[in-house]
Amino acid sequence: MSEADKVFKKSYKCPICDSNFKSLTVKQGKARMIDTDIDLKVNYRDIEPLKYDIILCPVCGYAALERYFDRVSAFQRKNIIDKICQSFRYVFEDKDEFDYDDAITRYKFAFLTSQVKMSKHSEFGFLCLKMGWLYRSYANSLDEKMQKKKAELKEQEKNYLNNAFNYFETARAKEQSPICGMDELTFDTLLASLCVELQKKEEAKKYMSIILSNRNATKRVKDKIFDLKELLDSENGEDEE
Repeated sequence: MSEADKVFKKSYKCPICDSNFKSLTVKQGKARMIDTDIDLKVNYRDIEPLKYDIILCPVCGYAALERYFDRVSAFQRKNIIDKICQSFRYVFEDKDEFDYDDAITRYKFAFLTSQVKMSKHSEFGFLCLKMGWLYRSYANSLDEKMQKKKAELKEQEKNYLNNAFNYFETARAKEQSPICGMDELTFDTLLASLCVELQKKEEAKKYMSIILSNRNATKRVKDKIFDLKELLDSENGEDEE
């Protein structure tokens, strides 16, 4: 099956301009998991669902991840109308699937929307996380001959993941659990995993310690943390304690 066979046009109603429109989304059960990266990014066979995570209204320019799409206050709606919709001009091609550049453009609209909404740190963090993962997949999709382009994409990935970690740390201090739909333990595991991916050694140790001392941490979670610790130590040339 091609990627186009795994997506369909889902109907939405824009909470800003009330327009009805359709946006490509992945068909249920069509994304088959292959494995998971250190920082919990899930990889799928023959499709990257991250390309379809942003819903973008083609009429007014409002854009957001699906989990946040309908969460707009009256104050935020007015700001979006004044600061985005009034000047929005963009011609959309009718496509059967998105390429990585299409997806990056859609994420940039979502970042603009979040700035105008004055979104929570967690929402910015979640966008940065997914954008970093998107750049990783983009780099991995390129031929080995395109080393310069791959290096540029990897640099973008690192920048977005660093931003995600910073936003998430602030969210952890200021926002109540659940954050981005994750309970405290899951969120801390994500932070620990990001620290290992980004080689933030001291921060990684801090979150690993927090998780291992959490009474709700299951054996599976603790095993994940021990694996992360072993990986962190090996990458730093250290012996296991």
